[in-house]
Amino acid sequence: MSILPINSNIQAVKNKKKSLLQKIITQKHLLIMLAPCLIWVILFCYTPLWGWYLAFVRYRPGFPISSAPWVGLDNFKRFLFQSLDFGRVIRNTICVNILTLIISMPLEISLAIVIYELRFKVYKRIIQTISYLPYFISWVIVGGIFFQFLSMEGVVNNVLISLGITKEPIMFLGMPSMAWPILIFTRIWKNLGWSTIIYLGAMGSIDPNLYEAAYVDGATRMKRIWHVTLPGLAPTVSVLLILAAGGLISGSFEQVYVFQNPANMEFADTIDTMVYRMGLQQANFSYATAVGIFNTFCSLVLIVFVNTIIKRINGRSLF
Repeated sequence: MSILPINSNIQAVKNKKKSLLQKIITQKHLLIMLAPCLIWVILFCYTPLWGWYLAFVRYRPGFPISSAPWVGLDNFKRFLFQSLDFGRVIRNTICVNILTLIISMPLEISLAIVIYELRFKVYKRIIQTISYLPYFISWVIVGGIFFQFLSMEGVVNNVLISLGITKEPIMFLGMPSMAWPILIFTRIWKNLGWSTIIYLGAMGSIDPNLYEAAYVDGATRMKRIWHVTLPGLAPTVSVLLILAAGGLISGSFEQVYVFQNPANMEFADTIDTMVYRMGLQQANFSYATAVGIFNTFCSLVLIVFVNTIIKRINGRSLF
């Protein structure tokens, strides 16, 4: 009597394996199309991870990696407990990213709603083009534009002096207290229009019958936005918050590097610029690798944590 269940289980496993093979055969064309992408990811995303070995040795440029002495977690301990820059770069990175997220997300949603509610296609296209354009400008050019605006002889100082707000020109780019506002404003200005594309796509997937039902019930445009549009954007906002959590401990290296100078280093130095400085400028590759691994680990923990919190709040999650 006990042999029958065992035989049936074996047969079920065989059928399952057969069905999996059949799925692979039926989807072979899709798998062939996916193969180049998979190879690219393995070569350029996973193969370089062998370099993490440098974080656990004391590597000196010009000598074989195999001859580098093993130091274990010493490089991590130096960064976490002995580095004078640890508190500064963590503070600047997290604060700038959190403030940018808090300010930018409502602005992105608002701009997307305004564009979506416009009935004149010409105005809609003009606003979309104007808002999208900064995204395609490199940070080097953006830095040059704002250097001209914020310089001692720039437009901003000329306006402030003309209005009598100040008598002497202000050195905005040399003031440590202005580093965060400049980084936050320029990042929002550059990415605002592009981020609205995601919300516009999400609003396009909302059932039009919901808007019609709300209109029949006498709901005004603001009420339709509040009770139909915003709830329809909730899944998209949840996913974007989870993805944004991974970037809270890392910043836009190109942006920070462009606006960074010795005068504002106290508030413009982030983890990414520290890795660049330690690794490429000072050739301390082992220490820079350890800082990079710490950054990656914190980003992973933040994504899992925020994903768990959002899943408990509204039942939606990324994984």
